[in-house]
Amino acid sequence: MARILVVEDDTSQLDIRKQILEHAGFEVVAAQDATQALERWQGCPVVVMDLRIPELEDGARLIQAIAGKARIIVLSGGQVDAALPVDEVLTKPCPSRRLIESIEKWTSA
Repeated sequence: MARILVVEDDTSQLDIRKQILEHAGFEVVAAQDATQALERWQGCPVVVMDLRIPELEDGARLIQAIAGKARIIVLSGGQVDAALPVDEVLTKPCPSRRLIESIEKWTSA
């Protein structure tokens, strides 16, 4: 079972994603802000996050801190700067099955 970090500042969205991913067999580590994410990401081969999280300029600094150390999947409702070192961008709203397939791809790679 792969350990996944999910970063989401909206508590209800975080709870929903956590339940969906746990049901799919992942161990989910949750973070509601960048400070928690930076404390908790180690040991997680995949990080699923929104770019708009508190504290770190829409998540860009978090991405820079963990790039190359974990696969980064960004969930976004808008444009994502192509210069950001992310592994995949999924458009919100993202179907649960699509998110699970993406995580499985990166955890088995």
